[in-house]
Amino acid sequence: MIRAVVALALLGALLAAAPAKRQTAKFGEWNLATDQLHANLLTGDFSAPDHVTMTRADGSVIVADRASGNYKKRQAGLFGHVSVHDAAGTFGLSSAQGTQAQSRGPATLTADELKIDDKARLYDANGNVHYTQGDTNVDAQTAHLNDATHVLDLSGKVHVVQGDRTLDADRATYDTRSGSGRASSNVLITFPGITPSIATPKPLKIKGPKIPSLP
Repeated sequence: MIRAVVALALLGALLAAAPAKRQTAKFGEWNLATDQLHANLLTGDFSAPDHVTMTRADGSVIVADRASGNYKKRQAGLFGHVSVHDAAGTFGLSSAQGTQAQSRGPATLTADELKIDDKARLYDANGNVHYTQGDTNVDAQTAHLNDATHVLDLSGKVHVVQGDRTLDADRATYDTRSGSGRASSNVLITFPGITPSIATPKPLKIKGPKIPSLP
């Protein structure tokens, strides 16, 4: 997924000041379609102000209402009805390599916006964040992943469903490599036949089956 967004940025160098009609282009494994793509070759700034669609032969698809960023700084943002469907289930993240995420099949992330700093390996999804892979579904208002430290922070009405187990909390922190995590504030965990509720600001440490990482 990260390579896809970088590819989108680099396409600005090839399609600066594209005509208003729907344009298609190929870059590496990705096919891009958008109405307009502008780039400043001096600064590296680019923008695709209209609907953006990127597809790959394996079935991966990225769509957003618009995109912008700086390809020299390897920074990009996708805005409006963002949907990232990754056929591999890892989104190209180093923290997902060699984990169970690779064996769980395709994964999809949707959000109002997704900001990427590929150089710093920081990824932020904001607004109506939803992630799904296999029997795992995660909802939150914001998700911040530091792919260098493997720490994922979820906040705002966090709701995780994995099979017949659920977790609700105001905030949850998860280590994408070790699989350990903690939830804090108004924590409610349900297991088959058991519903322990912990309505307290004290953090609850969680260990068990891994919850896949978000970009």
